[in-house]
Amino acid sequence: MSEDPKGSEGSSLRGVGIAAALSFQLIVATLLGFVLGHWLDGVFHSGPWLTVSGVILGIGAGFWGIYHLSRILLR
Repeated sequence: MSEDPKGSEGSSLRGVGIAAALSFQLIVATLLGFVLGHWLDGVFHSGPWLTVSGVILGIGAGFWGIYHLSRILLR
């Protein structure tokens, strides 16, 4: 039997964790933008415009969060 170095398993698990954290960041920010925009559309009766704006802002916030989080995690 060949032994795997203990560090290689930890390194691959760390990579999976980083990928999960980054994807979670984008998904949550986009969903929050959608929910907030949809709620504001209901309050102001503005059609889909605030929902669309919320999704766009959520995607932008998600990518900013990915950038920020990746700088911290990949040091």
